[in-house]
Amino acid sequence: MKRLAFPIAIALLAGSALVAIPFTATLAQTESGGVDQRKANTRAVRNAEKNKTKQATENPFPNATRKEPEAKASSKLAKKIDKAVKALYDEKYDDAEKVFNELLADAKANDYEKAMAYQGLANIANDRDDDVNKVLEYTRKSLDLDALPNVTHFGALLQYANLSMSEEKYAEAVTAIDQWLKLTGTEKDLAYAIRGQSLYRMEKLDEAAASIRKAIALSKTPNEGWYQLLMACYYEQEKFPEAVAEGEAALKVLPGSKVITRLLGNVYIQAEQPDKAVALLSAAYQNGMMTSESEVKQLYQLYNFGDRPLEAIKVIEEGMAKGVLPRNQDHLRAMGDAYRMADKPIEAAQAFGEAAQFATDGEMKFLQAYTLYEAEKNAEARTAVQEALKKTPFKSEGQAWILLGGCELILGNKPGAILAYQKATGFEATRASAESWLKNVSKM
Repeated sequence: MKRLAFPIAIALLAGSALVAIPFTATLAQTESGGVDQRKANTRAVRNAEKNKTKQATENPFPNATRKEPEAKASSKLAKKIDKAVKALYDEKYDDAEKVFNELLADAKANDYEKAMAYQGLANIANDRDDDVNKVLEYTRKSLDLDALPNVTHFGALLQYANLSMSEEKYAEAVTAIDQWLKLTGTEKDLAYAIRGQSLYRMEKLDEAAASIRKAIALSKTPNEGWYQLLMACYYEQEKFPEAVAEGEAALKVLPGSKVITRLLGNVYIQAEQPDKAVALLSAAYQNGMMTSESEVKQLYQLYNFGDRPLEAIKVIEEGMAKGVLPRNQDHLRAMGDAYRMADKPIEAAQAFGEAAQFATDGEMKFLQAYTLYEAEKNAEARTAVQEALKKTPFKSEGQAWILLGGCELILGNKPGAILAYQKATGFEATRASAESWLKNVSKM
């Protein structure tokens, strides 16, 4: 099965031009429910003793399959741990690091004390050194000792999974989450979100969708990023009806989401439901949700694509009046295309002429000339196409010579027409047409 790229790039017809509309769906950990591990990763060491006290009075994991370890810190080494933790609080990382390394080198230190030391070193690697690989290494060593209280161990395991995901170690992240789910006997939205995003990056899209759906069901607060990810799982398999269904469901939960609205509009196009795309984005525009240049551009392209040029023109003019759309070649070209579709060649010529002011070649001037020719403004068309041919090369250069030949014929300049058609024979796309015209002109 072909996998479509996500973020989405949809090609929409604007007049005669195909224009790509990029859409960025952010799937960062912070938006999909993860934690920014570079800023706050393994804080468990600072709270381990607190967690032990808390767990003595309440058990947040009543269904845990992991048995609580019995190991504790000795009275002598407990003082060292307290000293190191205090140094961490005070951001005296060198002092804390020295004590934690002393603990690891102490032959009398038990697994609990060593696990605490590794947790502390993970904090230092994160806070002082910003060394993610070291954070993962120390956290893994702490987990492998299997000596910390459940609350601390489970917290570190979840953090390890999240950080592994952020470092693109997706298989490790999934393994860690599966272990967390098994050991805790608990279902947590964040755990399923990490699992789903990791599976998505591994291109296991159906499994990813199942995990993300579970995360959404468990979450008390709707998470926009998770809905995006769920849509992506179906979109990239070209399962557009499913992607549409998920997008529509997401909008019911997050009716004010600009991101979901735009994404669903793009998916409607892929699902061959352009009318729904236009209706959705038109309503969003009227409600003030589409205010950026890219958003307004997406809407007017949809109008042109849906053969609704007058509405496209209105949106472009409003966008320019509000300063959202700059009066540049791109948007003025789109306006010209819309006027042509609306059978308004004079207005189209004006738009193309203004667009030509920003062009580095003769293409826009050629389009102006062509629409003037359609409006039977032959002298003006000849002038415009002559100006276009001063800025070569450009895409429609051969067609420009054909157009010039037609203008010259209508204006009674047979030698000028012959010369123009001869020039057109130099282009493969117009050679046959030009040769035909030359034969006809020679008989006149």
